[in-house]
Amino acid sequence: MRAILDTRVAVGDRLPECSHWYRLQDFVKADEKTIHTDQAAAEREGLAGPVAIGPQVAALIFRMLRQSFGRAWVTGTSCSLTFRRPVPVDAFCIAAGEVTAVYPEDGRTVVECNVWVEDGQQTKVIVGTARSYVEA
Repeated sequence: MRAILDTRVAVGDRLPECSHWYRLQDFVKADEKTIHTDQAAAEREGLAGPVAIGPQVAALIFRMLRQSFGRAWVTGTSCSLTFRRPVPVDAFCIAAGEVTAVYPEDGRTVVECNVWVEDGQQTKVIVGTARSYVEA
């Protein structure tokens, strides 16, 4: 996959957004009744209803980083994420990011970003940082 970002990237540039509309069916596994698939199980844990599996929601960020940095995402990216709140299983979510630093290191251009996932109410449900290099 070819990267969207290159050495012309600048502080303040936005990463390409990735979105997904989750459905209960995305989380169902056989007849398991978990907080991800069952109303009663979710309520027993103090939740209003079934919630999406966190790593599946975070995968939106990883897809965005793969599109942004291409092959460098696999070989040279680090990412630190904080899960701030659960996401309902029927939520529409958008991953976004913004470049916060660009600098040379070991003959490469390194890019640091703030990254996040917002739910349908524009609440940041996952926040974090990512660091990668860009190809010339």
